[in-house]
Amino acid sequence: VALRDLCQCSKCVDSSTRQKLFSTPDIPSDIKAKEITHDSGNVSIKWQNDAPGYAEDHVTTLPLEGLRRLCSRGKMTPEPAPIPRTYWNTQAYTSETSDFDYEDYMSSDSTLYSAARQLHTHGLLFMTNVPEDEESVVRVAERIGPLKTTFYGKTWDVRSVPEAKNVAYTAQNLGFHMDLMYMKQPPHLQLLHCIRSSSAGGASLFTDSFLAARDLSEADFHAYAGLSSQTVEFHYDHPDHYYHQSRRVIEEYPALENLQTLTPMDFLESVAWSPPFQGPFKLQSDLSLHTFNLQTGQLPAKKFNDLIHRPEVIYERLMKPGECVIFDNRRVLHARKAFEVGDAGKERWLRGAYVDKDPFVSKLKILRDRFE
Repeated sequence: VALRDLCQCSKCVDSSTRQKLFSTPDIPSDIKAKEITHDSGNVSIKWQNDAPGYAEDHVTTLPLEGLRRLCSRGKMTPEPAPIPRTYWNTQAYTSETSDFDYEDYMSSDSTLYSAARQLHTHGLLFMTNVPEDEESVVRVAERIGPLKTTFYGKTWDVRSVPEAKNVAYTAQNLGFHMDLMYMKQPPHLQLLHCIRSSSAGGASLFTDSFLAARDLSEADFHAYAGLSSQTVEFHYDHPDHYYHQSRRVIEEYPALENLQTLTPMDFLESVAWSPPFQGPFKLQSDLSLHTFNLQTGQLPAKKFNDLIHRPEVIYERLMKPGECVIFDNRRVLHARKAFEVGDAGKERWLRGAYVDKDPFVSKLKILRDRFE
């Protein structure tokens, strides 16, 4: 059944859409190979008791190398080696990266690939010479994929306003956090385009949570294990909207193979850290439960918090009009310094947008296949 299901002939797979033209349950469970031939590169099979609608002369031809790969790795097609991620501190980010020019980014797919690759490796990039209009952030985002719509809209403005419903819209200091951790599917990429700014304060801060997770695992694996096993509550509780989600602070990919050679960092998928939107703790006496317990979780959380606030790992930038930052919202923590007293009444306007992970991963793969 498994071999018959792999058939790629024109009767089984549409040559244009590359979609299957049959369903796996259509294949009889007692199907058998009645004739097998092979050459140096392929094996061809004729079937006894084939799926309904297929003639007796239907042949399934499969590449031998693909079958070997399927047996050893579970996939027919080869995959390139994963692009390694780079954990960075301030010095490393400054020396290893450079800004992208808006026109180059918009007109050159090669530049777009370089940008997408940096978002994968470092999780953070800056763009300059972005036109100072409301739609620029849309154009930048849609080079990667469609905008993610939330209750803030397709795009949203960051300005200081009275009686704000979000601390980002105040002049206060905004600590390190990630956006929308209270949603089932938080955005993967966040974009912020500086359209107007005459303020001396309000510098943006960024830090690599993956570096902090790695350093925590090496310094205190018990603390790392606690943050990767216990869940924390995140919520957004307002009259017009209510969202709630439980997440592990450190989220890992499942370990599927080569367990003896893998380190914790090989499993690191994302981090969930957003103190402004942290919900109430679930108080219980059963320490076997995986919800965040103050007795066992407070110290690991404090150690992680100390690691992300080390001066040498914080990249600071006072964004100027015409600059846009794009960062991995499940990896790079962002913050903002408070505005200075003299900034009162001065204009500061950033426009933001989100992009989900699926379109980013798709774009990165397509561009990598093209340019590497």
